[in-house]
Amino acid sequence: MIQTAPLVGEQAASYLEGRLNFDLQTLLTFPKYFLLETFCGCNANCIMCGIDFSKKKRRPMDDALFERIITEIGLYRDHVEKVMLYLDGEPLLDAKLAERIRLTKAQGIKIANIATNASLLDADRAEELIKAGLDEVYITVESLNKDIYESIRRGLKFETVMKNVLGFITLRDRLNPALRVRVQMIQQAANQDEPEAFTAFWKSKLSDIDQIAIQKAHNWASKVKGRNEAEDPFINNVPCIALWGTFVVHVDGTAPLCCMDTDTRVPLGNVAEESIRDIWTGQRLEAIRQKHTSGTRADIPLCDGCTLWREVKRDLPQTPSPAKG
Repeated sequence: MIQTAPLVGEQAASYLEGRLNFDLQTLLTFPKYFLLETFCGCNANCIMCGIDFSKKKRRPMDDALFERIITEIGLYRDHVEKVMLYLDGEPLLDAKLAERIRLTKAQGIKIANIATNASLLDADRAEELIKAGLDEVYITVESLNKDIYESIRRGLKFETVMKNVLGFITLRDRLNPALRVRVQMIQQAANQDEPEAFTAFWKSKLSDIDQIAIQKAHNWASKVKGRNEAEDPFINNVPCIALWGTFVVHVDGTAPLCCMDTDTRVPLGNVAEESIRDIWTGQRLEAIRQKHTSGTRADIPLCDGCTLWREVKRDLPQTPSPAKG
């Protein structure tokens, strides 16, 4: 429901608890979700992306830093819901990704997740990741039409991606049927009319634990203007769930405000020097949360008008597919 007046105080708290399905006291203890950038870089130049990778240094996360992060997360294994080993770019560029998944699972984390464009997900890499203990993968395929796909995901080859995705599903079915696959598309002008055909195609390939999602392109914390603001002009009237749910770490250990803080304009700290818990419960983040629960999130330029976590983000829910047969 679109909120035409600011939610403040108890109303804001109730909204957050309803969206995140946990009470605020629990959420403020330690993050429930993590986005860890184990590699900074991408192999595509997507037209809807708000990140300029030419201005970023292409590199992996240091092993010792990753181990420090995942060890602290492991102390809260019963609290943490999911660790996502990706952030701005393509996680399969990380040659050590399988080992990082193994280390994550060794800490007793419930769900180790990645999101990928699948261009590098060949049979060998797929088997390596599945055997490492990957629990969940999000794969974005913008179109079933080669020309449209390649016009959106510039630099990638449609045939390679489709072969890899279908091959991964087949291998998953054989090696670990419990691994969940979510195939999604980001709906935009070029593929505006495809959701129905897209959903029907992938329903015929996926299992009953899998998901299909049609997502709307967002405005990258207002860096990309004119994208979906009109459908929710009152976005500043609700607090953003990210500040209570998800902790983000860049490849150098800096903890930005959220996943849209791609250039770390609002640094909360650095996990190479501070604990995750201290940053999560610290005064800097708490002051920003107070802005969101007092109806003044627009005072924070990064948050003002950001459409990422609006309630109308999806045209369709994460759609469970019927069993193949």
